[in-house]
Amino acid sequence: MTIIKELLRLVVAIFGVITLSFCLQLFTGTDPAEMIVRKQNIFATEAQIQAVREELKLDAPFQVRYLDYLGGVARGDLGTAIMNRRPVAENIREVLPVTTMLILLSMLWVVLFSIVIAAAAVLRKDRAFDNVTRIICIIGICVPSFWLGLILLAVFAVRIPIFQVIADGSLKSFILPSIAMAFPIICISIRVLRASVLNELNSDYVTYARARGFTNGQIIYGEVLKNALPPAITLFAQYCAALFGTSALVESVFSIRGLGIYLMESCESMDVYGISGAILVCAVLFVLFNIAADLLSSAVCPAYGRKRI
Repeated sequence: MTIIKELLRLVVAIFGVITLSFCLQLFTGTDPAEMIVRKQNIFATEAQIQAVREELKLDAPFQVRYLDYLGGVARGDLGTAIMNRRPVAENIREVLPVTTMLILLSMLWVVLFSIVIAAAAVLRKDRAFDNVTRIICIIGICVPSFWLGLILLAVFAVRIPIFQVIADGSLKSFILPSIAMAFPIICISIRVLRASVLNELNSDYVTYARARGFTNGQIIYGEVLKNALPPAITLFAQYCAALFGTSALVESVFSIRGLGIYLMESCESMDVYGISGAILVCAVLFVLFNIAADLLSSAVCPAYGRKRI
């Protein structure tokens, strides 16, 4: 039943995202036909613009254009980019793997450090390690990823040339940008997970476990941590999906051409098809990651799934 409900939510959410993406094309105030013609000839006449408008069926009624757009999305056709006159889906297919690799590596750092540091901070609550961790996390949350990227680049690519200044597509070239993207999320995740674990420690089953003689480490790593994970998993999924659309600044610092840079270039050139296509992909990924987070949380902590039902 839970899976069926999640699938229904997925269908409704994606349908809504596709509709909003279509409306973005329609109500931006930019005429794609005029942009296409004037890109080739700045002195183009209204008759030439109207001819392109008719060719692209931009003068068709709303419902006709909407149904055509739905059919195109179902076929994987997101339109033709104004920037380079190539299919938007093909442009996104070229840059999406780069951003995906960068984000996967970033999320690996988040998972590794968040769980270990949060659990260690709880075990040493109100001691030096916990206090220092809290201070670092508060500062880290406020640090912009692109600024941290510049610092890492200046130190580890210029001062100490361990890495290259310009990314060459290798796994090594993604280490610094992934750390820059992951650090603020790690700080937030540690705070959320620490608070969630401390909240779980007030539960009755923890009191019972202590009465049976279990140590704090056994209680936290054995039972409490998995029950405290759902909020952190949800946060993790949301940030992971959001990074697909907000990675442009870090990508520009490290000269990585990914989805964020493509979206930024589309905005600069007023390419409504490129913008709506990139936003559609980011929004669909956001929905998919949130659905996956709910299912994973229910699997890790069955009590969480029962609460949602």
